[in-house]
Amino acid sequence: MVIGYIKQEKIESGFFQKILGIEIKKFDNNCIIAISNKNKIKILAKYIEKLNIDTLVFSKELDNSFKDEICLLLSKKKINVLNGKKLMQYMDFEIVKYILNKQNTTMKQEDIYIVFKKSTGLDLNFLKRFIQSFKTTNIVTNDIERLKNVQDNLLENDGILIAVSNNKKKALKRAKYIINVNLNKEELEKYVINRNSIIINLQENVKYDNPSFDGININYFNISCPDEYVEKFEQIGNLETDFDLVKLYESILLCSGMQKLKLEEVYERISKDDIKITELIGNNGVISDEELQKNHELNLDKMRKLV
Repeated sequence: MVIGYIKQEKIESGFFQKILGIEIKKFDNNCIIAISNKNKIKILAKYIEKLNIDTLVFSKELDNSFKDEICLLLSKKKINVLNGKKLMQYMDFEIVKYILNKQNTTMKQEDIYIVFKKSTGLDLNFLKRFIQSFKTTNIVTNDIERLKNVQDNLLENDGILIAVSNNKKKALKRAKYIINVNLNKEELEKYVINRNSIIINLQENVKYDNPSFDGININYFNISCPDEYVEKFEQIGNLETDFDLVKLYESILLCSGMQKLKLEEVYERISKDDIKITELIGNNGVISDEELQKNHELNLDKMRKLV
């Protein structure tokens, strides 16, 4: 795997590089590529192929249309563009824990709802931490047969009962915390959802905006890293203006052979690296502590009225 970190900046060193508008530096076994302007993308695409780069990390400045244009030029070569969502999937448990901490509640007091569609590439071992930690874990999926085996094994071996359903009208009607693993907006909107739910979207950026919905969509997050990682990443670019820390750390995990590791080993690596969540990001930017606390109060008021 060779990762290309692409940013846009003025090229001043070297006559040859000035003409081409491309500057390339080595970073470990990967490449940092500076491009002077978007008119140079055909040259950039040739360099990506020449250097056998198969994974790209774009700087904050380079927008989606630029990414799409590059990928179109490289359509014959399968290119993986990192977007931070893989790390978000690996840190789903930490995201929920962060929310509950801000709301002054605990997993043992709460129910979690996890919704996903059938996918052969989905490792169901990610469910273990939730099942072991929450008051109840509710699985909402169309992969009923596969989950039935999980449900039976848990009950037989550990005496743990989990709820499995795909009832569009009832399954998420009372859910306070929903982890949306891989449903897109259209698929999620087929469900009736508690108007004050917090929805954590792991693979797709989803804006659940039913007119009656007054809850929170979480589509991304920010993290902090130890100084040793910050110093390493600063060799690639400025962390304030150039690159997103989440994507940079995700690239480091990929370089370490993350895809070959078991889920538990990835969790251990992230914990050992002392990666912490600093902010959650919704449709309108950073989600404040006050917003999370207000959401919790709304759900508590609703529960009191039902009693």
